[in-house]
Amino acid sequence: MDIEIIERDIEKIESVVSCKIVLDENDIINEIHIVSNNLRGAKQIARDIQSVLLATHNIQVDHKKISIAQIADDSLKKSESRLKLLGVYHDTIGTRATVKVTLSNFENTYENSMSGVNTSRNIGRMLVDATLKTVEEALDYEDNFILEDIRTTPISNDKAVVVVVSCLIDEFERILCGSCLIKNNYEIAVVKATLDAVNRFITK
Repeated sequence: MDIEIIERDIEKIESVVSCKIVLDENDIINEIHIVSNNLRGAKQIARDIQSVLLATHNIQVDHKKISIAQIADDSLKKSESRLKLLGVYHDTIGTRATVKVTLSNFENTYENSMSGVNTSRNIGRMLVDATLKTVEEALDYEDNFILEDIRTTPISNDKAVVVVVSCLIDEFERILCGSCLIKNNYEIAVVKATLDAVNRFITK
């Protein structure tokens, strides 16, 4: 195999600045070292590398062999990390309910769904959990956020949803809180309140 061609193909992947492949004594890929900017998550880049290798060169590589160093590149425009809500789906069959949340970061679309008992409180909790799971996937986090509480409270002549989320940062627990007026759609308000809480953290 032509390693230089493979390295050049990998360098065409978005956010990859340079690539160096190390072979073992049998000329099998043993290590892939990547330097990337900070515009995309390392997990996303690793998945793209695996896809390029398999689809273009018919080579399967374990993600553990891919090492990615991310550096700040001031010459590139800072990416928009704030997530936007594209849609909320809710379906009910008997005593079971399924919810789905779709988010976008202007470059990619992410969605997750959850199913459970069809009660109003459980639907709210599933919507929060689906939103948090989608945020973690979009930002390349892993089990970072946990729902602590969700409440509906009267405010002025309306009602609002308040969502409290905890997260672990550098071994310290932080509590995040977001809110949104319900208006005519409780489910959208739950998702927006969740995003209100975590967006304040992820954009800092």
